Amino acid sequence: MSRVGAVDVKGRGDGAFVDSRAVVCKPCLMDGATTPQAQPVDGRRFPTKARGARPTFFDDEGATDAVVSIVTALAAEVWALHERVASLEAVLEREGVVGSGAVESYRPQGEEAEASAAAAKAFTARVFRVFEEMREEVVAGETSQSYEAVVARAYDEVRKPEEE
Repeated sequence: MSRVGAVDVKGRGDGAFVDSRAVVCKPCLMDGATTPQAQPVDGRRFPTKARGARPTFFDDEGATDAVVSIVTALAAEVWALHERVASLEAVLEREGVVGSGAVESYRPQGEEAEASAAAAKAFTARVFRVFEEMREEVVAGETSQSYEAVVARAYDEVRKPEEE
């Protein structure tokens, strides 16, 4: 990590520094590498939401930008989980709970393997359900107009009790 534009946080004694974005970074050791982790700056408050319209980069009223934002957030979560699992494996190996390579060589057997396969199948079905819905719409000859008609009819039915 380059500390260009960084200012040491004096008196902390933990190697923390402030980078050019005014974020306190504290070195974190993993596999001998040092990576900064952002920590809140004491007394500094940021609004919970940025003001103004979110910039868009694709010409589809922000739909693709929203998907890209979601995928990016999920990728960050996956990376955080990856780091936690790697840390957990390292601790377990260091403490002698498991041997080196035990996680990589582990293969579930019997009922555990069947349960894992069923969970993976259900997960995949949930994640890719949108493609199945799209296929069903094509097969049934549905259009966006028929979808909008169903939504309008449901909305009208919900409003009827209020009007009576």
